[in-house]
Amino acid sequence: MHFRYCAHILNLCVQDGLGELRPLLEPIKGVIRWIRAARSAKRIFKLKCEEYVLRKKVISLDTPIRWNSTYKLLYNAIAYRDVLTDMYNESRTDVQFITNDHWSLAMIIHDVLETFDQATKIFSYVYEPNINMVILECIKIIHSIKETSEANPDPSVKNVLDSMKKNGMLILQNFLLFMAFVLFLMQVSNSKV
Repeated sequence: MHFRYCAHILNLCVQDGLGELRPLLEPIKGVIRWIRAARSAKRIFKLKCEEYVLRKKVISLDTPIRWNSTYKLLYNAIAYRDVLTDMYNESRTDVQFITNDHWSLAMIIHDVLETFDQATKIFSYVYEPNINMVILECIKIIHSIKETSEANPDPSVKNVLDSMKKNGMLILQNFLLFMAFVLFLMQVSNSKV
């Protein structure tokens, strides 16, 4: 029996949580959009990378259709944190800057999404998926969200993570009930033979 549909359910759960968190990451996403769209920004990015002794890299954009694009964006953006912060803060004429709070939030979201990314890869195995792996990964996700939520004082992030934890528990409970029902049906059909 294949459980790849679990990856789809997992992605729906992540999308629900990311919908509320995406606006909080807007300054980081904004500078990446600017770098990708403007030649002058690409030149500045290249110079800043040389200044910080980093290899110039194309950072992928965030798309709302694929939750793991947010994970990949954060993964790369965190590596170029100093470059992106300098570029954004030097280009702004208003009072909004990328602060350490933005990066702290980005790292928290990245850490939670990393757990989801690993689980999605496991759920998507073609030849090896089994119920043990699915249940274990669901428990890891819920545990990761719980730990992050308890360690995070920011109420907006805490509320989103608590909501994701609640949704994850519901999915796990429903999944276990479904599997118990399937096993019961298999037992009944075997006993009739």
